[in-house]
Amino acid sequence: MNMTDILADLEQTVLSKNPEETDRVLQAVKNEKYPADEILNALSAGIEKARQMLKQDNFSIPDFLLAIDAYRMGVDFLKDYASSSDPKTAKKEKLQIVIGVAEGDVHDLGKNIVAAVLEASGYRVHDMGRNISNEAFLGKIEETESEVLALSTMMSTPIDNMAELIRMVKKMYPKTAIIVGGAPFDDVLARQIGADGYAENATLVPEETKRILSGFSN
Repeated sequence: MNMTDILADLEQTVLSKNPEETDRVLQAVKNEKYPADEILNALSAGIEKARQMLKQDNFSIPDFLLAIDAYRMGVDFLKDYASSSDPKTAKKEKLQIVIGVAEGDVHDLGKNIVAAVLEASGYRVHDMGRNISNEAFLGKIEETESEVLALSTMMSTPIDNMAELIRMVKKMYPKTAIIVGGAPFDDVLARQIGADGYAENATLVPEETKRILSGFSN
């Protein structure tokens, strides 16, 4: 097969629900020494199709997580491949996101899915975990100089504390955009506590992240 066919095959393996297929095609890609940016484009096209299928209820959450596994396999492959075959691609810096569940909440399934979606969308994700203090979030933003802070909770009790954290971030790190999500939130509440954006579910997070970042670049 030529390069176009193999890269199309790689894109399709992300949707195959079988990450081993992705590994098989990656080996063919490696043998042909294809450009790293073309490989990444194929992987990204596959995960974007998977995300749209999830959004349209044509993919289940387990199906989507398998697609993310395949995408991550490809990204891990590229870490070594790009540095040896295409140094310029290896040096491209990703926008960074700090993500975590607010202090007082230990529910992290939704956060884990969002973190995986953001990573699959090309961001460098610093996952803090669950029940994270405001001080820990602030420290991580300072350490990483991240462009985005993504906060979640499935409970209403942490919201006041989240509002305080947002006020602190706005004061200390005004160039960091803030997106929130979770069961208690809607657009109105997100705005009330000072967030720059809100996503109703994981499939909407990449678009909302792009939107708020575009506002910060103006």
